[in-house]
Amino acid sequence: MLLGTNIAGIEYYRKERTVQIYLEGPKRHCMTLSFHPQRSGFYILSAGRSRLDTQEKYRPFAQQVWNGTVKAVRQFPNDRMVEMTLDVKSDIRYLILEALGPNGNLIVLDDARRMIASLRPKKTAIGQPYQPLPLPEKFDPVTCSLDDFRRLFSDAVGIPARAMEKQLYGIDYYLARTIIDKETLDSTDDIDGAYRRLKETVRLYHTTDSSIFAYGLKGKDRYYPVKIIDAEPLGSYASLSQAQRDVLSGIKLVAAVDTTRDKTIKSIQSKIARTELLLSRVEEDTTDAADYERYRQFADLLKINLAHLKRGMKSIDVDDLYGDGTRITIPLDPKLTGTQNIENYSRRYRKGKEGLEILKRRKENAGQELKRLTDALAQFEADFDTAQKEYPELAPAGPQERTSAPAIRLPYKEYQTSTGLTVLVGKTQADNDRLTMEYAKSHELWFHASQCPGSHVVMKYPHKNFEPSKGEIAETASLAAYFSKARNASRVPVSYTLRKYVRKPRGAKPGLVTIQHEKTILVEPREIKKKE
Repeated sequence: MLLGTNIAGIEYYRKERTVQIYLEGPKRHCMTLSFHPQRSGFYILSAGRSRLDTQEKYRPFAQQVWNGTVKAVRQFPNDRMVEMTLDVKSDIRYLILEALGPNGNLIVLDDARRMIASLRPKKTAIGQPYQPLPLPEKFDPVTCSLDDFRRLFSDAVGIPARAMEKQLYGIDYYLARTIIDKETLDSTDDIDGAYRRLKETVRLYHTTDSSIFAYGLKGKDRYYPVKIIDAEPLGSYASLSQAQRDVLSGIKLVAAVDTTRDKTIKSIQSKIARTELLLSRVEEDTTDAADYERYRQFADLLKINLAHLKRGMKSIDVDDLYGDGTRITIPLDPKLTGTQNIENYSRRYRKGKEGLEILKRRKENAGQELKRLTDALAQFEADFDTAQKEYPELAPAGPQERTSAPAIRLPYKEYQTSTGLTVLVGKTQADNDRLTMEYAKSHELWFHASQCPGSHVVMKYPHKNFEPSKGEIAETASLAAYFSKARNASRVPVSYTLRKYVRKPRGAKPGLVTIQHEKTILVEPREIKKKE
């Protein structure tokens, strides 16, 4: 499978502590070596099945051997180390894969077998000859004879399975117990029977038509070609590589799922608390703003008494024609004329009326958002996996590890309209695609500056049947114009349509989409308030 293939690339994911070697041949394969403390392993699969679930960008490694042709592959006897001989432009190079768990490494040797590159240079001496670590003296189960096997137990004291573990390469205690199948070996027949089972196990390891059983024993992942006694397998697989790939991916998720779930639920609970506080404040502001009608009454009463108004007056007493006719005092600005004081109260009336409409809308939107978050919290608590698909903007971008994981990177910035609606703005061209295709729902509005490069902008709805106002559409369009190449223009046409009418053509560049059923609004570019 590997002979004659070419090294297409070597990708190193430092935080994942994983390196992937891509091999081009009749089929494209990938060798994955992980020396992460929680999920170390080594496997070979097709390239499409080997992709890492990570947001981390890889670092190219050992580019001096890229495009080299694999001429030979050998495993170091009884060790988890593989050597690949490469022909790189008629020069011989060696690629050493040390699959030694957390102590693993990838090393490049020159034709004199001197080290010229290492993933972990602190553990190697670049320029020095390569020397693998010496192995302890044990029997090789492949070449072990019946006499050797009998001799193995002749001087053994205690549990026979422990003797096998100590004296045979590649045989751990659990496999030894299964091979012996007894607590003691009382006769030659018992030893000979165990020897036959040992050879059969070795044969199964070297064939491709036997299943591999994965186990989690004593906190470690173990893989056997036979079922282990007194233990339940995690699953059975067609190959050792597939078993390691699936189990190691599972470990990553299991190690993170509790933390991810707890963090997500706490985040939603925090959003609910902030929304409840916002709602209470908006309700108070709405009550205060309801007095705007009094400003109109003051303006009308001042018009009636205009002849008595003079600059410098601080107040005037008039009959309250809108009440019970008693005398009331209307405050005045002494710097203004009578007409200017009337206009001042008229302006405060108009502003109060508009402000009250906005506050009422904010109150409505905050209430709907509170209900959405409460419903989302209940769903996350009941069925976390399904909730992640239903509410991607509340869920993490992907599984994260308990420690040393990079912070979740969202593809958008968050803003807020004057009425409290959340608006998402794509950060880059690639982020625009993710925002539109992953985070925007089909019934939500999508915005983009017309015929001009810019960010994708999405207005988030508190619920599916929400209908945005003209003011909310204009505010969001102004933000889309601001995040475009036309930011410095006085007026910018902005197209908007429902997300379900936005399509990504196959093979299109990042950020490029087609839209249908769009409307256009002419707005002034303006950055609105960032969401706290």
